[in-house]
Amino acid sequence: MKKKDLLQDWEIVQQEYYEQFNRSEVEEKYEDWFSNYIEHYPYMDKSQMIEELIEDELEHRKDDTIEELKKTITYLEKLNFNN
Repeated sequence: MKKKDLLQDWEIVQQEYYEQFNRSEVEEKYEDWFSNYIEHYPYMDKSQMIEELIEDELEHRKDDTIEELKKTITYLEKLNFNN
């Protein structure tokens, strides 16, 4: 499987992962990820926060190896399935 395909798969499972949380939980993850208070996030809807989280994390995932991506996808799928 190509890395590009794996990155697309990662985006899908990451979206599914975030969707299972309510707004306040997504806000918490947003604050944790960006590690500082971002003034505009209270005015964003849940889907916008999720989109920004995924977009930002994608930049880090692009540096992952194919094996790392596969492991991450498998891990997220397990989290999604168990919740």
